[in-house]
Amino acid sequence: MGGKSFYCDYCCCFLKNDVNVRKTHNSGLTHNMAKLRYMRRFEDPRKVLEQEDNKEPCTRYLNGKYCKFDLMCNSTHYNEEQLEQLRKIVKRSEKAQRSGVNGKLKNVQKIMLPWYRYKEGNNKTMNIRRLPESLKPINFDRINDDCLTLEWG
Repeated sequence: MGGKSFYCDYCCCFLKNDVNVRKTHNSGLTHNMAKLRYMRRFEDPRKVLEQEDNKEPCTRYLNGKYCKFDLMCNSTHYNEEQLEQLRKIVKRSEKAQRSGVNGKLKNVQKIMLPWYRYKEGNNKTMNIRRLPESLKPINFDRINDDCLTLEWG
């Protein structure tokens, strides 16, 4: 046996590192369902809620049985609690967008970087820049004679 293996992130399995084996695996139904399930995590919650709200509940899946259609099922696999959580997430995201657009980002604070000097009254930066110690030029006047007499090794 031996040789290198190919790992499928969606299916969490190792395959023989062969082009034909990978093509066959990637075109399979189980791989496509696993990929769809993974990509569904990153979809817009509003879109998912619209899709799932209009569907009837899947009686087989919600009774603890196996639904052979999985994500392609015409019925929803979300119970009422999960749909309510999804509604809350959508409301929170809409509220955040409205406060960001209408409030013109009121809650965003100006980041005060330590190497800039700020005027006290109107928080505008001055042209004088204060660098951190590691970026300042070397000041040879500050070096003691003791530092020059040290022996290494």
